[in-house]
Amino acid sequence: MYLNNMRIKIIAVILILGLMSCSVDDPKIVTIQNANVVNVVSPDVLRFGETEVFLVEYLNPTDCHTFEGFDVIGSEPETKTIRTETRFEESFDCDDTPNDFQVVEFEFQVESQQDHSIRFLRGASDTGQLLYFTFNLPVVVE
Repeated sequence: MYLNNMRIKIIAVILILGLMSCSVDDPKIVTIQNANVVNVVSPDVLRFGETEVFLVEYLNPTDCHTFEGFDVIGSEPETKTIRTETRFEESFDCDDTPNDFQVVEFEFQVESQQDHSIRFLRGASDTGQLLYFTFNLPVVVE
């Protein structure tokens, strides 16, 4: 009987020590955020029926941010607003990266023969007014 009680105590101590040594990762909070766009390189013209590429340069503010994609707003094919989005995973040990500029490609399918107005959200002013890079582009049919 004494031996059984001792075994139970030893097993209990091993289980308690095992549970205490395990670390539980901090939960991550994930949000999608608009990136601060610093430059956009646009084609001079759009070609009907083609996919045109815009080069978008944005600031990646911390090492917890990664490129998520683009949010395209606008129901008219000739007028679009583009938001560049980053995925932010808060891990409570993010480092600021004030000089981490990334360049990504935005591919735009030209489906209308009308001239296009395409604007990319840059960010906001100190007063909260939204700022854009705006491109008014003619469409050529080849």
